[in-house]
Amino acid sequence: MEYVPVQGTKPTLTQKTTDSGKQNRRWFVPRLRLSKNIVLLVCSAVLLFSSFVFSQNQHSAQAANPGTGNGCIWYTVHQGDTLSLIGGRYHTSYWTLAQVNAIRNVNLIFVNQQLCIPYRLSSGNQSGNGRSSSGVLANGTVRWYAYDALQWSTRSQVSTLLHRAAAMYGLPANLLLAIAWEESGWTQHVIAWDGGIGVMQLMPLTAMGLNNQTGIRRDPYLLWDNILLGTTYLRSLWNGFHGNLADLISGYNEGGWAVIHRGIFNWRYVNNVLSLMRTFRYS
Repeated sequence: MEYVPVQGTKPTLTQKTTDSGKQNRRWFVPRLRLSKNIVLLVCSAVLLFSSFVFSQNQHSAQAANPGTGNGCIWYTVHQGDTLSLIGGRYHTSYWTLAQVNAIRNVNLIFVNQQLCIPYRLSSGNQSGNGRSSSGVLANGTVRWYAYDALQWSTRSQVSTLLHRAAAMYGLPANLLLAIAWEESGWTQHVIAWDGGIGVMQLMPLTAMGLNNQTGIRRDPYLLWDNILLGTTYLRSLWNGFHGNLADLISGYNEGGWAVIHRGIFNWRYVNNVLSLMRTFRYS
């Protein structure tokens, strides 16, 4: 509230107050600008430091060493992850993850950091070399329920390889994605109660038959081999049924012979895959 002078008195107090306010504002504005500059400098420094840390993390990921005879499954760190939680998820120890990824402080990992999850490469990891793997015996027999031979995977890995296989065999990618999802949820490290293996849920006898037909010894317990076996089978159904989706999808589930001689009896499976194909149309 301003002081109101009585009659005959000059408004000296009001004038002084106003002048003082102007002086304070002239002094305060530069000071405010200086404070903003300091804040901006601090923020810039923090961003530069974060970029440096991120680049260091990326370098560490690229320099990961899973060890002789091992491969990497790449995992992206999410909010709330710890090495112990990730290790438990992939059946390994936090100390192993720290060693493989050159992490000095086991309590310090960063969101979006790429971690190598080591897994043991099978001796038959390269298809067609004629050598026995842990999932395929020397005589070509595919083992049943060989949990020790299962290769682990992530859904992003599976999706990438399914797209690659579809392009190689000239099949619609959404068809392969849909069948793989219906069969396993894009999971390699799983064996069904009836013996179906991995992403494409291949039966051991089916895998052996495909190996005999192609002359290539592929191990269904390995991710890429599993996808190639399943894609080979799907391509043969595509040719046999001349691209008729309902028939070939049913054929993958119940066998081509059954569809030809008895027709489609598992419409639930067929409709699920067709619905998933629409979902994955632009994937």
